[in-house]
Formats: sequence, structure tokens, C-alpha cells
Amino acid sequence: MKSKEKTKKVYMILLIVCLVVMAGLVAGLFGYAHHMGTKTMGSRIKIFGEDVSGLTVEETAKKLADDFQKIPVTFQENGETDYQTTLGDLGYSIDETQLKKDLKTLRDKRWKEDGYFPKQADLTVTYQVNRDDETFSAALTEEHFQLSTERVDATDAYVAYDGEQNAYVIVPEVVGNHMDQAAVETYVEEQIRSQVATDYPKTGLEIEIPSDVYLKVAVTQDSQELQEKAAALNTSLQKYQGVSITYTFGNETQVLDNATICSWLVISDDSVSIDTAQAQEYIKNLATKYNTIYKPRSFTATGGDETITIEGNEYGYRVDQDGELAQLLTDIDGGAAVTREPVYSKSGYSRNGTDDLNGSYIEVSLDQQHLWLYKNGVLVTETDIISGLPVDGRETYRGAWPIAYKASPFTLSSDVYGYDTAVTYWMPFVYGQGLHDASWQTNFGGDTYKTKGSHGCINLPPDQAKIIYETIDKGYPILLY
Repeated sequence: MKSKEKTKKVYMILLIVCLVVMAGLVAGLFGYAHHMGTKTMGSRIKIFGEDVSGLTVEETAKKLADDFQKIPVTFQENGETDYQTTLGDLGYSIDETQLKKDLKTLRDKRWKEDGYFPKQADLTVTYQVNRDDETFSAALTEEHFQLSTERVDATDAYVAYDGEQNAYVIVPEVVGNHMDQAAVETYVEEQIRSQVATDYPKTGLEIEIPSDVYLKVAVTQDSQELQEKAAALNTSLQKYQGVSITYTFGNETQVLDNATICSWLVISDDSVSIDTAQAQEYIKNLATKYNTIYKPRSFTATGGDETITIEGNEYGYRVDQDGELAQLLTDIDGGAAVTREPVYSKSGYSRNGTDDLNGSYIEVSLDQQHLWLYKNGVLVTETDIISGLPVDGRETYRGAWPIAYKASPFTLSSDVYGYDTAVTYWMPFVYGQGLHDASWQTNFGGDTYKTKGSHGCINLPPDQAKIIYETIDKGYPILLY
């Protein structure tokens, strides 16, 4: 009997112990559940797919913030991946202060609604994304985007001369692929914000770089300004196509042809002009060939094969190189074929090419005391003369000059020599010396000049003076040797 009571007592103790243990377990379970629900994010909970069961609000916020910055961002351009980075390296982060507040609100709401026995949940929470602008800009410079091919510069359309077409054409713009930093930043910001602002990215982000972010050209081939510029330049260019200058030297000509003129063109993208240096060189060569004054003159004397050289040559033609350049540029600018003489600073009486006598001149041999008058290659008359007395101050000057003018009648006078003599025909050539009739002379030619020589003038028989006077004009050449 006592054995049964003892056994019953043991059972009772065991039951009490079990009940106490069970009560402890239940209390511990409820305590654990309370701790999990109020001190951590709870159990059986994911946020944005991240298991945060048992993590405190602070731990959860840090985990989400850290993982957010590690999210990979892949950039693609023209079908190829050219840059891989992370949100953190791009300067993006989650505002942990705000995130903690939102997580705590979420935790408290879940505890209130689900209590000790929360259901398994995969939740979201609002969050604020911050961006460090300096890091963001530095991470999006062009050198980070490594294409397999070199980038191409964008170039504006422009006007250029095409030698094959001999015309100005519009060279189309080149659409390059260098990045516009500001445009890239704006585009990437829009892409990232649209993907992370409302949904925590569980995997990496992929961003396709469009051509819209490339540096733009400012001028296209459709530009009205370019069209007008090309048209104006072609008009200017075409103006030169028909230009030529035919220089006349009596019956002889020298042609500055269109091909030569066009070879002088300085054609740039903005203008068509003449290279004046080449034009000046052409005129210089023209002058060298056709100038006849102020240089020794050689000719064959009448009555023999002797070549006479006259050093004092002040008769002939001289091209005014500055004046000719100005006229030449004006003619070229006029756009037409022109025939004319060069611009002269000195002109003779008549010329045919380099021959500035052209068969019309007065030849005087002081040694022979004889004069010949030629007109258009024909001997008009010849006569004996009396030249200056062969003493200092009275000799006739040797040289070549143009007749300065004609006068009839005329009075010859000299305060130095004390004479005042009337003549019928006066034709001066240099330094007060000239041709004139000398009725007071009885004999001409021979050695008469040695005793009855003039003060430098060429004395002529009156009838011969008349012939000469009526044949020549101002500028007629006279050669004395």
C-alpha cells in the first residue's frame, strides 16, 4: 500500500516538473518571439528579397545600404559592354537615417498586426537615394567607357574647294561618338533613378548608352548659311574662268592667259583671291622684257654694219609696275578678257614689241655731221648739220631723247652767251638743246662745227628744218652719237 502511494507521489512530482518545464519553455518561446518582434525585424522576414530575420533595425539598414552600393551597373554602347561599375562607385547610397525610421515603422506595424506568430513575409520599404555629385561626375568621364574601336570626333559641315570638280562643295558633317559629359550625366541619372527609386534592385543594372549623348555638330550640310556661302564662292570662282589680258606692244602682243591667272588663285575655305606676289613677278618679267628706257641702247647706224651703243638713253618705255599691278587686279576682278597696253610710267613715240623706234626716229651722227629722218621705216630726208662747238659747255649731248615739244616761230635766247635769235622751227630734245633752222649758216656738214658750231643745238638748213618739223610730233625719238 505504501509502495503505491510512493509511486503516485513520484508521478505527481514528475508531472509538476514537466508542467514547470513546459511553462518555462512557453514563457521562453513567448519571450523570444517578443524579443524578435520588438527588438529585431522579426523572424521569417525578407526585405527586397534579403533575409533579415533576427537582424536589428540598424543591422538591417546597414546591410541594405551596403548591398545597395555593391549592386553592379553595366553600360553598353553600340551592342558591346564598355564599362562596368557599381552604384557605390557612381556615388549612389541609401540614406540610412531615413531607412532606419522606415524599417522601425515596418517592424512595429508587423508586430502589431501579426504578434507572436508572424507569417513568412517578403516586404519592401521606402528608402531615399542620395548621390555624391563629385563622385558621380568623376565616374562618368569618357575614359571609363572603353570601346573596342577608337572614338570619332564630331565635325561640322563646311565649305571646301574640290579640285576635281573645280568648284566649292559642302562637306557633310561627321556624327562622332565622343561623349557630352553633361548629357551622359543627365541620361544616367534618369536611368538609375527610374530603376532604383521605387524598387530595390535585386540584380545588376544595365544601361544602354544612346547616340543622343554624343557631342552634337553645330552646323549640318542643310545649313542655309553654308548653301549661300558655297554659292557665293562658286560665283566668285567662275568669275575668273573667262579672264585674260592681252598686252599690246604695237603689233606684237603678249597674252596673260586664263590658265596662268587661275594658277595664281589662292583658294581657301572662305575666299578666292589672287596671289599678288605671283602677279607682281609676272609684271616684273614683263617690264624686264619690254622696258627700253634708262639702259644702254644698241642699233645699227645708217650707211653701214656698225653697231652703235648709246649709254645716255632717256628715250623709251617703262612699265609702271605698281600701277600695272593695280590695273591688272582690277581687270581680273572684272571677269572679262581685256586687250590693252601696259600701264607706263614712261612712254615712247611708237613701238613694236621690244623695238621702241619702230622705224620712226631721227638719227644724228656727230662725227659725220649728218642727220637722217625715218618715218615708219622709210627715209624721209637726210641732211648735213652743224652741231655744237667742240669746247666745254657748247658740245652737243650724245644720247637718246624724245622731242620735248614743237614751236614755230620761236626765239632762242641766252643770258649766259648773250644772244636772242628768232627761228622758224624749234624742236628741243634735252637741256635747252634742240633742232632748229639756222638761216645764218652758209655751209653745213664737214668740219664747219669746229669753227662755227652752235651752243649745243643742231643747226639745220631751213628747208630741211621745215620737212623735219612737219614730219615729227612731240615725243619723236632722236638718237645722237
